[in-house]
Amino acid sequence: MEGRKKRQRGGQNVIERLPVVSILGTERYYLRMLLLRKSGAISFDDILTVNGLRCITFQQARQRYGLLRGDQHWHDALNEAAQFQSPRQLRMLFAMICSFGEVEDVPDLWVQHQVSLCEDFVHRYSGQTGPHYALADIEELLTSYNLSLQKLHLPTVDLPASVLERANFDVLEEQAKANSYTMQLNSEQRNVVEILLSAVYNNAADTPKCFFLDGP
Repeated sequence: MEGRKKRQRGGQNVIERLPVVSILGTERYYLRMLLLRKSGAISFDDILTVNGLRCITFQQARQRYGLLRGDQHWHDALNEAAQFQSPRQLRMLFAMICSFGEVEDVPDLWVQHQVSLCEDFVHRYSGQTGPHYALADIEELLTSYNLSLQKLHLPTVDLPASVLERANFDVLEEQAKANSYTMQLNSEQRNVVEILLSAVYNNAADTPKCFFLDGP
């Protein structure tokens, strides 16, 4: 087409941004930590070189820079995540940090971030009982790592699993899932769902509650 200018590939150099990385991706996580604190890095070798000595891993480089002393990097990770993640996701991150990270003071980490870790439960219940639900949820998450609140010197709570399951039930999230699944139904499937839901919501004594579905 006349007058149309061909788009030039390449162009000027672009500075890329490494997005938020889970601590499970250990080397990528430490690489991001280095990039946040070392300005003017020009290559991976440059990032790995500390005082003229080339480190083997990014974690080793972080240690030589003295950036792994204390728990500040874990506080930074939780503070950053709190800007865009839900309290439930924060509790999952907290459990992962306690399990895979070398945290010096887990109780202090809990105290410093308790507000963001408990926000949903505090809103649903109260400022007094909300933290109990949050700790119970963290305890549930820690079991998959063979850890517990007691092992981490955190306050222990005793809530039945059924109570915690109801507490974690997000009505809006589940409704969104239901709407999404409904949109994927064909006309016959949608008709069946409407009949079943009608029977569920109709409390009349003569409403049939037993159905038989025959399908492939």
